[in-house]
Amino acid sequence: MFSRYINRLQKRMSDCARQKYFHMPWSLVLKPTELAASLALLEHQTKTTHTHTRRIAIGDKVTLFDVKEKEVIILTLTNSRDSAPEKGLVSCLSPLGRELLGRITGDVIEIKIFFRTEMFRVVRIEE
Repeated sequence: MFSRYINRLQKRMSDCARQKYFHMPWSLVLKPTELAASLALLEHQTKTTHTHTRRIAIGDKVTLFDVKEKEVIILTLTNSRDSAPEKGLVSCLSPLGRELLGRITGDVIEIKIFFRTEMFRVVRIEE
């Protein structure tokens, strides 16, 4: 009986962690250094010219492979105002969105949330 309770609790924590890295609830605030780094990356991307490698930017449709769950996730990186994770629109200021900015196909992203590490591989980037 106790093991079923622990399994349910672990599943619930896993679901909470998964939701957190898809969007940034308004009750959570970025640290000033995190916000400055994200804004600097966005500014750098708008100034650079196109190169041979496509880098993830706001508005791109991104296909990810969740390494632990062995599933494919398709999302679009948006500004925080248009974020709607249930529709596949992920904020560029969310934990996952910040890690995606500037990445290229084949990159592996590790996100640590609630003492867990989630890993994603960038499979495809589309405009």
